[in-house]
Amino acid sequence: MMHKKILAGLALVLGLAACSSAPAASSSSGASETAVSWPYRTLGGKHPLVIAHRGASGALPEHTLEAYHRALNDGADCIEPDLVFTKDGVLVDRHDTWLSTTTNVASKPEFANRKRKSSDPEASNREDWWVADFTLAELKTLRAIQPFRGRSKAYDNLYTVPTFDEVLDLAVSRRTVADAPVCVYPEAKSPAYHAAIGQADMAEKILASLKAHGLDKPGSPVFIQSFEPPFVKKIDAITDLPVVMLVGDKAALDAAMKVEGAPFWQGLGPAIPSLFKADGSSSGILEAAHAKGIAVHPWTFRDDAPMANAPFNGEPAEASMRRALELGVDGFFTDFPITGYRVVNEIASGGPAPAAAE
Repeated sequence: MMHKKILAGLALVLGLAACSSAPAASSSSGASETAVSWPYRTLGGKHPLVIAHRGASGALPEHTLEAYHRALNDGADCIEPDLVFTKDGVLVDRHDTWLSTTTNVASKPEFANRKRKSSDPEASNREDWWVADFTLAELKTLRAIQPFRGRSKAYDNLYTVPTFDEVLDLAVSRRTVADAPVCVYPEAKSPAYHAAIGQADMAEKILASLKAHGLDKPGSPVFIQSFEPPFVKKIDAITDLPVVMLVGDKAALDAAMKVEGAPFWQGLGPAIPSLFKADGSSSGILEAAHAKGIAVHPWTFRDDAPMANAPFNGEPAEASMRRALELGVDGFFTDFPITGYRVVNEIASGGPAPAAAE
């Protein structure tokens, strides 16, 4: 049966940012002050969510429990686990289906013969070590590393690869000031590829884990996202939780909209540049989504990688963030949630914008 999700249910999740105020050093998440209204045109006038992209991945190795704890301490409203399957069918937290860029697998001689090419269409010419070739026990012998150049390597080789269930344990144990679990924003990575290699149904596995942690009910602080329209459509039909269609550009959005029944999502996750024309005016994507009651959560702001294309032209990431917030986004992904927390609170309190570059 197709579930009809109304904006009222989604607003419970969007409202996290308006009711979970906490200082950056607190053990609770929260990105805005309860008593202050939001000045821009978000859905329902809610404060935008600060979504920790892969955790506080600008500071610590991505997709580790430690990066998620850091993100919540830094003021994030939501933590984002990317999900792939192990050989023995366990959902684990990796951005990619391969391992060399985010773990120390290359330094493990016992796994040297596992390096190969894969059938993953997103990496068909890549020779690497693949999560699908490792059991959970084998993955737990690896340690995470920082994949981005220029970011600290001081925490490499310290942290393990977490399972989705371990991330959900964290979310339930780390409470907001309203004594609710913190928001979790899982992404199903390459679900069609995993199905093609005989893995379990990713939608059903994600929902089973959420149910086991009491996070499957309407109004639970959860968004489920994917770049694959068939997956988004499928999971939308079997859950009352909000689902998010990720798109890299206007062409991808147009293709998703051609699928029968579209839009079958309650949130849209566009790449940040797609929201703007080169002159800085709106592309119309946000307004069209809002007209349908669809929340817009663009990705990804990085303090250490300003966007070069117009209208951003290499401006500091904070300035680009303010540009998107003024447009009316309902949340945003960032590798540096401490910056997102500060910018949202400065805007909410009427604080000054950063000085213009000379």
